[in-house]
Amino acid sequence: MPDDAPPAREPAPDPDLLEYVVVSVPSIADLPPVVSAVAELVEAGHVRLVDAVGLLRPDREAAVVAIGPRNDPALAPLATTLVDDGVRLTPHDVDLAAATLAPGAVMLLLLVEDRWAALLASAATAAGGRLTAGERIGRDRVLGQIDLTSAAGNGKRPDLLARGPLTASSAAGSAPTVDSAAQVRELAQLLERGLLTLDQYEAQRRRVLDG
Repeated sequence: MPDDAPPAREPAPDPDLLEYVVVSVPSIADLPPVVSAVAELVEAGHVRLVDAVGLLRPDREAAVVAIGPRNDPALAPLATTLVDDGVRLTPHDVDLAAATLAPGAVMLLLLVEDRWAALLASAATAAGGRLTAGERIGRDRVLGQIDLTSAAGNGKRPDLLARGPLTASSAAGSAPTVDSAAQVRELAQLLERGLLTLDQYEAQRRRVLDG
């Protein structure tokens, strides 16, 4: 084999193991330790990084600015860790995430392959099944159970699942989903035209996003 043979191409991410993760920090100056942690997780083999987008909203009136590992020094350490297989976050994906971004805040939107779950996915496939659903359980729901456990009385334990698991089969027959990003953009236009006050805009925006 020639010494200059190209390196073997990495296998494409397992479609059953892809997950998006959102990390929020106060400012872009707070990103380096988060970026370093992502790089360490990739190096350790816990995840593979498929895509990464940083989102900034300087103030209430400013548009969201998107940055990437290949065009901004803050995310540059992630450029060499990206999986090059054509799977990427779309502009609409970014819009949906940006709709939740508070003024002055910074968000790191990651698309990762959960390599820690590869053994489980292989076992499910060998058994004739597959990994079909999952959800990151909200902090408030977990704390609600902890507070109930530590408090006196026999109150009802709050649920951890926000909705029924959305599997591939159930998604096929589900009703069209609401486009939250489009709704937030429409609210922003009403605000710019003076048809909504800032308080009304914020109240409606939270209602859309909490849906």
